[in-house]
Amino acid sequence: MLNCMPISLSKVLLFIISGISLAACSGNRIPVSDHSDGKIFYNEDRTAEVGKSLFDVIKWKLWGDAEPWPEFVDDNWKPNFTQPLMPGEGMVTFINHATELVQFERLTVLTDPIFSERASPFSWIGPKRHRSPGASIEALPKVDVVIISHNHYDHMDLDSLVAINKKDHPTFIVPLGNKKYLEDKGIKNVVELDWWQNYSSKDGSIITLIPMQHWSTRGLFDRFEALWGGYVIESSDLKVLFAGDTAYNRQFKEVQEKIGPMDLSILPIGAYEPRWFMKNQHMNPAEAIQAHLDLKSKLSVGMHFGTFQLTDEGIDDPVMDLAKELAAEKLDPKEFIAQKNGQTIFFNNVKSDNQ
Repeated sequence: MLNCMPISLSKVLLFIISGISLAACSGNRIPVSDHSDGKIFYNEDRTAEVGKSLFDVIKWKLWGDAEPWPEFVDDNWKPNFTQPLMPGEGMVTFINHATELVQFERLTVLTDPIFSERASPFSWIGPKRHRSPGASIEALPKVDVVIISHNHYDHMDLDSLVAINKKDHPTFIVPLGNKKYLEDKGIKNVVELDWWQNYSSKDGSIITLIPMQHWSTRGLFDRFEALWGGYVIESSDLKVLFAGDTAYNRQFKEVQEKIGPMDLSILPIGAYEPRWFMKNQHMNPAEAIQAHLDLKSKLSVGMHFGTFQLTDEGIDDPVMDLAKELAAEKLDPKEFIAQKNGQTIFFNNVKSDNQ
């Protein structure tokens, strides 16, 4: 059976099968802009090669040197969703992978929700979770807005989105070209944004889609046909950045120059080895720290690690590498925290405290 095969071979088969089975129709009409020719989207840095070829994927998976992960790790913390918040105060709870619950005085935002057992179009093959979510969908407080960074299966998990829609009927915000996936599942309250466009919520919060360096696909034949990005949430006198998936590039300085320093930045620190394959699409911990500095962020938290084995580093390597790089830069470890699943951290526009 495929799920008993070595991880490298099963992932190659997943990539091929999902590409053939689920390739979206090409030729979508999209706006022409400085990052789109009307057929596909581009990164700001067009010299950076992202979205490696099938040959590169096979080369990596068959001859890579992946560290073994434990079958399952049980080290979740108990979240705190109930602390009252005043203007200028917020809480962020790490659920798992790139799923964070960000609470403001009058707004609750959930990022890239994934609660499924696998980050895959199939229930029987594909990256399987090694940690349970830090909270179930049912245990979450009412979610007002869901933001989705791009359409890869570990970030746009449609089964999770359907369940959240059924529970809370939030507004879903997606980059251009992704609305159709949600509407096909019966989710109607969807807002599509281009880079630097924003959405204003009923409470007056502003959520802006910002450029990140990554790519999109749901199959082999729809690469770059939907946009990707991160978000800045401005609510209750706070500015919070969620980067989604991204490589390090000039976008962090650009965001800081246009929007200002961040009170909280949620940055990916995992899925970075081997560098020849991952550098132009995923940051490593050292680059995440540089992004933290570029953003002049009061506090940053790491995500995109420790749940699904997507790349070659060990399960604890992102956390250990982050600690080493912070020490090398002589930065206070409280400035950039790798949360446990379920861990809630309080932050404000003056300082931050780990609860």
